[in-house]
Amino acid sequence: MTTRIKLHGSKASRFEAVKTELSDQMGYELNNPDVLGLLMTGSDPGH
Repeated sequence: MTTRIKLHGSKASRFEAVKTELSDQMGYELNNPDVLGLLMTGSDPGH
């Protein structure tokens, strides 16, 4: 099953900021599904 999500405006900007923060913590660039997965599980990759 595939679900597509489109973000626009401030929501898209916030997602990109979160993606950058999480990628910095992980030490490599995360793809969008990985970012969403971390957000959905409430995981904190820095700890």
